[in-house]
Amino acid sequence: MSQILYVTGQSITLYTKSRSGVELQDRFTCDEAGYSSLRTTLSAGSANPIAILVDLIEEEFREESLPHTLGRDRSRLHARHAGKLFRSTPFRSYRVVGRQKSGRRDDQVLFTALTNRDNIEPLLNVLHEVGIPVSGIHSLPVLTRCLLKPMGVKNNHALIISSQPDGGLRETFLRSGKVHFSRLAPVSEKTLEDYWRLVSSEAQKTQRYLHTLRLLGYNEPLEVYVLMDKDRTVAFERQQLDTDSMSFSAVDLADLSQQLGYKHYPQTHYSDALFSYLLGRNAIRNHYAGPAHLRGFRAWQMAQGLRAAAWLVAVGGSTLAGMNTVDGMLMQEEKIQIEQATAQITDQYHKATNQLPIEPSAALAMRDAIRFADTVQARDADLDHLFRITGKAFANQPNLAMKKFDWFLTQQPTAVSLSDLGDDNMEGFGPARYLVSSITGHLRNFDGSFKRAHEQIEALSSWLARQPDVVESRIVRNPLETRADAALQGSVTKNGDDESAEFELRIVLELKDETV
Repeated sequence: MSQILYVTGQSITLYTKSRSGVELQDRFTCDEAGYSSLRTTLSAGSANPIAILVDLIEEEFREESLPHTLGRDRSRLHARHAGKLFRSTPFRSYRVVGRQKSGRRDDQVLFTALTNRDNIEPLLNVLHEVGIPVSGIHSLPVLTRCLLKPMGVKNNHALIISSQPDGGLRETFLRSGKVHFSRLAPVSEKTLEDYWRLVSSEAQKTQRYLHTLRLLGYNEPLEVYVLMDKDRTVAFERQQLDTDSMSFSAVDLADLSQQLGYKHYPQTHYSDALFSYLLGRNAIRNHYAGPAHLRGFRAWQMAQGLRAAAWLVAVGGSTLAGMNTVDGMLMQEEKIQIEQATAQITDQYHKATNQLPIEPSAALAMRDAIRFADTVQARDADLDHLFRITGKAFANQPNLAMKKFDWFLTQQPTAVSLSDLGDDNMEGFGPARYLVSSITGHLRNFDGSFKRAHEQIEALSSWLARQPDVVESRIVRNPLETRADAALQGSVTKNGDDESAEFELRIVLELKDETV
């Protein structure tokens, strides 16, 4: 993850991740002029995926009790309940934060949503226009739990307060290491004393609200941690903020950042750079982006995988063909010794082979093997065209995933494997005219409907068949085989808690200008 967009209600900040922190690239306003400037900046940069970190006042938190379920039933139940709670927005998320200790022992589920979609959708439109995929839309309050361990928080009830750009105090309540509630309070202060009075007042408001929500008992102590810079730390030491049920602790942003590996934190009391660094440093799952928002990212991941496969093929071929050449270049001083050793070994080889009986069948097999090897060596395998059309085909069908990819070169478009060439065809063995590939895949989300599964697979095969140079695109095996000339059979495997229907395709690509 190289780029991060930090989003507030008034601005969008572009950060670039580095080894020791994040670098501020530019800040844009949330209006037409700002979006236009952002579009220009992103168009001039790389097209790698970008992560969105939201810190919005319209992020709503609700904790509900739902029956305890497992697997797909739990996901469906929670998704349906989230839709009922937040009908007006697609940016919804849910996570189990606990379980009741008595009665039915229901799950305590935290539902969150970005209730104002106008803060996100214009930004997503800009990213779509410039062709940059979105790797995820992440909630800043959820990232707060990554600070507990480096801060040494041991209290079961903690309130972490940070100052955010555009004049806001982010207050996040955590119980037993899990986020249960967060609010963004708009504040403004003129002096450091004003700042601390505001911090104390807002913390007390949040404490009373937690009592109302029954997230914090009236007799339970609350530990408040405030992230700040050096100047505010000095002013804090002059304050008397602790009460009978609430205690305050100052956390220096520079020291905390050093512990996390952020070496040169900017001289500011804002913590947006720290949270952006946390997102780039940790593997944080997506919170609010739906399947439609992540479609470009999935296609990018598949393209990267195909490029890696092509690279491995190229490296393997180069290694086998050029290992001796590289060794000779690196060890030029041993050239004479190698030549002498080679001549001696060659002489011994000829003497040994002259004493061996030559059988006709062995000689024929050796001739065919040498011809086949010469043909393969004379042709460099360049699978870019095949990878490009198969990658685009699977990108058009995001519910289909590739599991295995096999290929071989042949003169016969009907060949099933290299063994189909046979002895009769070796006499005229020449440059291959066809690239035959076999793709095994499965459905990412199989709902039990073989009809819908077959329609998606047929759409994939039909699209491939229409591409230039594709001689044949045929479904070899469906999840449920229903052909009249075949026995009724199906293939459905278990993948964790999900079922996955498998299928197999055969693609024959005609080679042009004797290139693969």
